[in-house]
Amino acid sequence: MRKLCAGAITMLFCGGHLLFAEPAAPKLDKPKLESYVRYAEGYSNAVRFVIDDPVPSANPGYFRVLVHLTMGASKMDRLYYLTPDGQHFINGSVWDLGESPFKDTLAHLPLDGFSFGPADAKVTIVVFSDFECPFCQTFAKTVRESLPAKYPKDVRVVFKDFPIAAIHPWAHAAAEASHCFGNQSKDAFWVFHDWIFAHQKEITPENLREKVLALGKEKALDTGKLGSCLDTHATAATVNKSIEAGQNLQIQQTPTVFINGRMEPEAVPWPALDAVIQLELGRPVTIPGPTAAACCEAGIPSASKE
Repeated sequence: MRKLCAGAITMLFCGGHLLFAEPAAPKLDKPKLESYVRYAEGYSNAVRFVIDDPVPSANPGYFRVLVHLTMGASKMDRLYYLTPDGQHFINGSVWDLGESPFKDTLAHLPLDGFSFGPADAKVTIVVFSDFECPFCQTFAKTVRESLPAKYPKDVRVVFKDFPIAAIHPWAHAAAEASHCFGNQSKDAFWVFHDWIFAHQKEITPENLREKVLALGKEKALDTGKLGSCLDTHATAATVNKSIEAGQNLQIQQTPTVFINGRMEPEAVPWPALDAVIQLELGRPVTIPGPTAAACCEAGIPSASKE
């Protein structure tokens, strides 16, 4: 099997036969794109840009370009689609009427990590959460109580970390601690998850380690291993990988929920969450009206932000 490039087309041959031809990634004028996006989105000069090279997207005929934005401790990614001529960008979703409207999201949505519910459930909910976020606390109660009660066989929930260090000083350490618990058993992770949300107001950066070790002792975990895991930040890379995945999905706030790829950037109230699940299950449903915002946010400010 061999690859040949002819102009703007990449061709894949096997045994002398052409298997397929795809456009080569176009050249991207990154300074021009930065200037354009900075003006179009209303970002100040304080916002730093890093622009990835174009890569093939889940949508044939378009290339995926991620723009990484940072300002101080705040980080955010923006996704754009680029046409093969390198001159036209789409700021939004590309839909193929023969495919899921969430195809690109599903291609990049991580499904590993701690979960509950059947692996073959018809509905998979991925929750990006922050243990210090009060809106995440509210949503966690819905997820842990209402979902299993009504949908024991139809829904699987996957938990992903997205601690917002810019506004929550102990959230990252708590996320690391959750994996230290989870390393000892899956059930231990959910014990930690439920406990820390229930005691959220009692936690400080100073007392987190002490309280975590006390919980580990109470639940008969190996506190020696637990303490070593906390002190060496053994699970930090796992947490950071989850954060990176969330940024790649353009998450700006917690909780952010994906229901079979459908993005819901807030603590979705139970009636609304129930309605979307019913929709995914193909059942008749009445969608509730809009609710007040319910999220912790630390995005990048811009002049055009709604």
